[in-house]
Amino acid sequence: MISDFYHIPVLQNETAQLLVTDKNGVYLDCTLGGGGHAKKLLESISEKGFLLGIDRDEQAIKYAGEFLKGFKNFKSEKISFSRLNELDQIVFGMKFDGILLDIGVSSKQIDDPERGFAYSADGELDMRMDRSAKISAFDVINGYCEQELTDIFFRYGEEKNSRKIARKIVQQRDIKPIKTTRELVDAVSSVISSNFRTKTLSRIFQAVRIEVNGELDELMSVLKFSLEILKPNGRAAVISYHSLEDRIVKQFITEFSTGCICPKNFPKCICGKVPVIRNLTKKPVCASEEEIEKNSRARSAKLRVYEKI
Repeated sequence: MISDFYHIPVLQNETAQLLVTDKNGVYLDCTLGGGGHAKKLLESISEKGFLLGIDRDEQAIKYAGEFLKGFKNFKSEKISFSRLNELDQIVFGMKFDGILLDIGVSSKQIDDPERGFAYSADGELDMRMDRSAKISAFDVINGYCEQELTDIFFRYGEEKNSRKIARKIVQQRDIKPIKTTRELVDAVSSVISSNFRTKTLSRIFQAVRIEVNGELDELMSVLKFSLEILKPNGRAAVISYHSLEDRIVKQFITEFSTGCICPKNFPKCICGKVPVIRNLTKKPVCASEEEIEKNSRARSAKLRVYEKI
């Protein structure tokens, strides 16, 4: 299948089942990718329903457009989900019965050496989801000072050897710029025990990718904006792949599904806080062993769903 070549969608059936409550409704796929989830959603709604798909990756937009060309009730737009408020459809008042966020990097992006996302293949240090963006991984690795690199490795990669790795990178780039993923791998590997090398490289590449694409800020932005563009009883489904993302989603759901936060000894509420969403997944939905066997990248996926009150 053409879609499987681009990216194998994770928790596809579970997402559609939890998200689609009105077959004639209007839905938004904020992370279109190769169109795998979008196809399932389009198959789950009627011809009277509508799906808008967005992605900041031009390659994804072109691929999904071709893959989904048989659906007349689908349209795609190239834009990051943190800029949703700029879309004409939303400016003119479109509201949604369901919003999907499949956070992270697609298999196609990871497996393409030219994109520079993976430490397992040699390519230019890039990592931009939007190839027109100004800042790339090269700029981060060669332009950030030692303390800035230490901070992003620790904050976004939760890497305990952040300072040691940052210092080595600065020493290496003082000799010559670090231009490729292989050169970055060599710099990191030279100061890390071989027993921990794979996990450390994964954390460092994750941290740089998050910094380049502003992923956590984008996630928080779209979660808040979802409250404005969801219809009453409309749902949002969020699939995350690492603890930093899942923590943001979990905390967001907890905050906005909680009512009064006054101390228990207060005779009446004075804070005025009321819940604006319902938490529909007390525990995250995870992939089955059968799905993980077919797609190892599903192992870390967590799906959380909330509904606007």
